[in-house]
Amino acid sequence: MERFRYVFFLKNTPIFLGVSLPIIKKLMKHGKLIRLTSQTDSGSFLHSQSIYIVLKGSLLLVNQVHHAKTTKTIASWGEGDVFPFDEKGAIFASPHMSIQSASHTILLEIPFSNFKHMMTYSSQLQMNFLVLLQKNISLFYQLFLRYLHPSSENGE
Repeated sequence: MERFRYVFFLKNTPIFLGVSLPIIKKLMKHGKLIRLTSQTDSGSFLHSQSIYIVLKGSLLLVNQVHHAKTTKTIASWGEGDVFPFDEKGAIFASPHMSIQSASHTILLEIPFSNFKHMMTYSSQLQMNFLVLLQKNISLFYQLFLRYLHPSSENGE
């Protein structure tokens, strides 16, 4: 029953805005709650066959700065955000990238096959997903530019 307390929260997130409650409930039913309790690397659960939504807490995509012991935050996702991954589930194909979670973060993992099936019943969910994809493309482009011109990151 705990998972259904998030249904109305999800109803007000950008991905589900305007989507009917029965569709959201069905996705919750087929979803899996993932609890992250430490701030260590949390990326081991990611794979490309699911959609991930932050229900509680936050996630950071961090990059280990080359030849230094510091990290730089590349992106952050908070409550209600859907976060991206590459086609293999890896963190942007870099050993220097990792995902860190705030303590007590809860994610909803929805199998993409279920999500895709529900999109056939809701044109609004289709449109919301297209907007999400557009934002992800923008993020990937920004990451690509950072790797293409790494000296601009360091103020050189």
